[in-house]
Amino acid sequence: MLIFLGYKFAEFLVFTTPYFVTYFIAIIVAKLSFAFGLYLDETKTNVSNVLNLDKNSRKVHRIAGRIYVNWLKNIADFIKLPIISKEKLKERVEIVGLDNLDKALKKGRGIVIFTAHIGNFEWGACRVAVEGYKIWGITLQRPCHRTNNFFDNRRLAKGFKVIYANKILHVFRILRNNEIIAIPTDLDPFGNAKPTEFFRKKAYLPTGAVQIALKTGAQLIPSFVIRKSKYNHYQIIGKPIKLQREGNKEELIKINMAKVIRVIEKYIKENIEEWEMFHNIWAE
Repeated sequence: MLIFLGYKFAEFLVFTTPYFVTYFIAIIVAKLSFAFGLYLDETKTNVSNVLNLDKNSRKVHRIAGRIYVNWLKNIADFIKLPIISKEKLKERVEIVGLDNLDKALKKGRGIVIFTAHIGNFEWGACRVAVEGYKIWGITLQRPCHRTNNFFDNRRLAKGFKVIYANKILHVFRILRNNEIIAIPTDLDPFGNAKPTEFFRKKAYLPTGAVQIALKTGAQLIPSFVIRKSKYNHYQIIGKPIKLQREGNKEELIKINMAKVIRVIEKYIKENIEEWEMFHNIWAE
């Protein structure tokens, strides 16, 4: 309940302040979170593993600080969603690659979008939704239903629907309806993943997006959102991954995950200051 009240207070601040003031507050909160070390060790571990640097180096410390600032700005953007018009969202997020979605949907088996916690990924899904595409995302269910509703209502304001991870079977219905499901592929929330090679080290990454695409025949497409300027973003929807579909199941997952990981590594490394990963995903 306290967490929900905290979000409602944040909503009050975000709704009643102009954008430059909202961002100023977000930066202050980011610097306080950074100073108090909230998720700091995990963040530095992730940055150091991506860039192959000492976790305690000045460069890693500086990048971690920028990640916090981008993170809080994106939270502010997300909370503002209900009061931002669809037209303004289109202005704020430049999008390329919608034709890749159109071509994939013509095959009639739906689309699995794989992404990562890079940039304002919530805005990215909403940006696709306001173009008229039926898009769903997989999310974790929070203990407080009011907090769940708080998050879901922001997404629904722009037509982006969600499925809770414990009801994953609904994904197959969505794909049979030739719709889109978006799945983050840089975090395994349930601890079921097997270690795989990621930035030259073993990490736990979920294979759900690959498995679902293989099982359903859906197209597997990458999409990432990065901050272009202070208030604007740039979204890339890539071409479908050419999946190998014939062979042993475990071997197919391994081969196709390697293709997915190469794409994710590229975008994370190029946009490391926007990789909002506050969990240690690496195998010890």
